[in-house]
Amino acid sequence: MTNLFSKMIRVGIKTSPLQAILLFVNQAIAKFFQPKWESYLYVILPHPTEAKILMLSERGSYFLPHVRVNKSIDYANFITIKSEIEPELGF
Repeated sequence: MTNLFSKMIRVGIKTSPLQAILLFVNQAIAKFFQPKWESYLYVILPHPTEAKILMLSERGSYFLPHVRVNKSIDYANFITIKSEIEPELGF
């Protein structure tokens, strides 16, 4: 604990021992309870010959085909998006 407190003093942060303890506890909690990322990938699939797109329906509502992935995916990473969507939606 004194190590954390001495680091804070070296960088010029004025703090009390109680503030150093609270900072340490907050960092420990954040380390063990990091938020989980979720990505929702929606797909627009055009019909090959007509001006239509694929829509799914459930209980009277229509929506685009989509997949929920339990990680962060960059929208520009098409290969990763494709590899997540194809097996889930059966394309």
